[in-house]
Amino acid sequence: MEETKNRKSEILNIIFSVLLFGGLWGIVEATLGSFLHLSFIHNTRLIFLSSTTVLVPFAYYLMGGCYKRTGKARSVVYMGVLASVIKVIGALIFASKLEPALYMLIESLTMAGAILVIRPKKVVSFAGLATFILASTTYLLATTFYRIGTATEITGQIVLSNIEKYVFMYNCVAILYAFAFGAILYGFIKLAEAKQWDFSKVKQVIYHPAFAGSMTAIALAVTLILH
Repeated sequence: MEETKNRKSEILNIIFSVLLFGGLWGIVEATLGSFLHLSFIHNTRLIFLSSTTVLVPFAYYLMGGCYKRTGKARSVVYMGVLASVIKVIGALIFASKLEPALYMLIESLTMAGAILVIRPKKVVSFAGLATFILASTTYLLATTFYRIGTATEITGQIVLSNIEKYVFMYNCVAILYAFAFGAILYGFIKLAEAKQWDFSKVKQVIYHPAFAGSMTAIALAVTLILH
């Protein structure tokens, strides 16, 4: 009886964590992603303002938070499925590309794989950064070869230039962003510990099932509005 109760509690924890972090991922993709794709930004082709270098670190931190909350690598995959489904709904309604949804699913799979390899105990840690580097590198390798495979012309030069661009240049910038954000977050955590700030009530609200469900609903609404 106790085992059944614990199993039910574990399943509910995974479900609501996936709804929370998957919804947040969808919101970030819809809002920040739409901003980065505005013509006056996107047309600059600046590597520091690329959706790849900016959004990938956000995605992996959210997936890290989901893993920390559940302790299960598979929850990250479920989160990717949820975020991808939200993207697919928008793509089907507005007849746009499905690749972004595929890329989000690949992101979640590479993160889950990296977690299983490194098993980080904390998101903001050197092990967490190593997990991100492994996941990000694998993700950009996979998506780069996908783009090459769907290209009308494939040459050795095209392969090498794409690998150099995405796996090395873009990946390095994404890693720098992830490190910088982690350093800021680490400093905030240490400050909160020193000041003995109590976030228990905030956590109760954030991790409440109703709040988790609302994040997914908001993500879907924002995706449709800003698509």
